[in-house]
Amino acid sequence: MVINYGVTRAELIHRINATNKTWIKRAKERTVAYARSRKFTGGTEFWGQIKRVYIDLQYEKCAYCETKLPGKVLSSKAHEVEHFRPKGRIRRWPNPNLLYLKGFRSPCPTGNESASGYYLLAYHPFNYAIACTRCNSTLKSDYFPIRGRRLLSGRDPSRMRAEDALLIYPISDIDVDPTDVIVFDGVLAVPRRQSGSDFERAIVTIEFFQLNHEDLTTRRARQLHSLFLILESRRAALNESRQAKQLDDGIAVASRPDAQFSACMTAFVALHKSDRAKATMLANEARKLFP
Repeated sequence: MVINYGVTRAELIHRINATNKTWIKRAKERTVAYARSRKFTGGTEFWGQIKRVYIDLQYEKCAYCETKLPGKVLSSKAHEVEHFRPKGRIRRWPNPNLLYLKGFRSPCPTGNESASGYYLLAYHPFNYAIACTRCNSTLKSDYFPIRGRRLLSGRDPSRMRAEDALLIYPISDIDVDPTDVIVFDGVLAVPRRQSGSDFERAIVTIEFFQLNHEDLTTRRARQLHSLFLILESRRAALNESRQAKQLDDGIAVASRPDAQFSACMTAFVALHKSDRAKATMLANEARKLFP
């Protein structure tokens, strides 16, 4: 959850209609049925029919950890359709039984659990994202921490800011740009601010998705160190040389939005330009994280 996937609301609906021209109509009908039942009752689910829309929109990356996922052509199970606001029930977070959160104390209230989820958003296009199994099934599950009061009867995520959600929805302009809240210091995700509501969102999001767990930092470290070597070579290359142009291409590829861990790499490119000494130190630290 560290970059924004920009798409207008009209464009997302257009993409869905181009993929499956009956999906929006059926989604509205299913939502009416849930409204009558006042809960998510399930059925033959069909959100997977538009999975490819989000895979393409997110450059085949997990919306939360930016891991590049394989299997675009066949919409592999590596890509899971994630309901940002849980559709069935909501458990309290942080769960004291989760070992990886042992010792963590939230900097703010995180909301109550609920036997009912956001059932009216089960088929809302702006309640979906593509996520990896790690982030969706293991970490996200049916948790959704908020600072405010739950609006379980909400029908439009863009009108639910009063909930004061602590996680950041990364698609379109429904929420803030994640990079306004979370930045990278080397391979580590850190809060952009040191106090206030954005600080709290950053801390909760980083812990919630375990963005600084070694399974991510080690992979970021490999990419960051490789990028550092390219940046150093570019610094030494003559501006008009063929080598310089090739190195520029390599830097651009590593930090463009469709690259894995692009937020981390983009931040490192900027750091290398503004503070080469610190960038060198962080690259040397990154090198120690992998064999």
